[in-house]
Amino acid sequence: MPAYRLPSLLLSLALISGAYAGEAEDIATSLNRGQADAALQAADKALAKTPRDARLRLLRGNALAQLGRSAEAIQVFTALTSDYPNLPEPYNNLAALYAQQGQLDKARAALQMALQTNPAYATAHANLADVYARLAAQAYDKALQRDIVERQNGSAAPVIKSDAPRLALVQDLLSRPAPGGTPVPVVAAARPPVVVAAAKPVAPPVTVPPVATASKPVAPTTPAVVAPVPAKPAEVKPTPAKPLEPKPAEPKVDDSANEEQVVKAVRGWADAWSDKRVPAYLASYSRSFKPGGMSRSEWEKQRRERIDAARKIEVKLANIRVKFSDGGQTATVRLVQRYKSDKLDTSTGKTLILERNGSRWLIREERVG
Repeated sequence: MPAYRLPSLLLSLALISGAYAGEAEDIATSLNRGQADAALQAADKALAKTPRDARLRLLRGNALAQLGRSAEAIQVFTALTSDYPNLPEPYNNLAALYAQQGQLDKARAALQMALQTNPAYATAHANLADVYARLAAQAYDKALQRDIVERQNGSAAPVIKSDAPRLALVQDLLSRPAPGGTPVPVVAAARPPVVVAAAKPVAPPVTVPPVATASKPVAPTTPAVVAPVPAKPAEVKPTPAKPLEPKPAEPKVDDSANEEQVVKAVRGWADAWSDKRVPAYLASYSRSFKPGGMSRSEWEKQRRERIDAARKIEVKLANIRVKFSDGGQTATVRLVQRYKSDKLDTSTGKTLILERNGSRWLIREERVG
């Protein structure tokens, strides 16, 4: 079976909203170089200033995991899932640690929680597939060992009956249970009897005795047949149907034009970031944007300091996909972001949710995955 890859994915440094450059990147670089002690010290120092910063806490947990202090790392990630239940990364890292300890059921549950927060989180999908593969391998190993023991003992494997299915059977087709338990047949409703008008009484025929004559027999008289006269049907004047008023056509949303505007807005955001034009970069975010772990003013100050601290920044976007909702007022953009500076070079998948604000599209939410 291929090497289990969840532990290595534990240290994949996801870019959680709130921290992107500066101290967090230094800590991430130290972890990539295997300098977990230095990374842990730097994380503790940075968290003393911003104790609720989600990414710094995630990196601190990664440093503890790299040092083999799994129990402490699990506490860090568990606290993150409590404080930020909408972030998938802490659940993913919890799963990685549980998998290292062989607690695959817990790992599976954690990854399922990650996918509930973000169904498009590719890392969690890949890790969950690994967990299912390991669970299947364990089941196969147990069955193989059991077969070996039974062959050595010369006994056949007992037949294990599976539990009865718990599916609810439909019992309301041909009969319904009566209160006493006896089925009562379902009888179709009887048609109403046809009412026939009573016929007028007819007088009995008078029998006339035959008259004997010596002459030739008289031919029988043929009764006259009176054809019934059909009743004239009443004339019913048809009521003219009221013409249906046509419904006004719903205005069609020009997705192609909107998509072009959304892509232009996203590329403008990346260009402002690359050119270190901080006012234009911050103006790309909507007023409803809520950074994780800090207020909007604290986040803007942090972003300004970290962008200014980098000597060079280059942000490139690829595989941009746009999907509209809310009648064309909201756009979900999935892309691959390549971030390169004098301190860090990384590539990650990202999701941006933009909202229409007049003629502009502004970022309302930003997350990894």
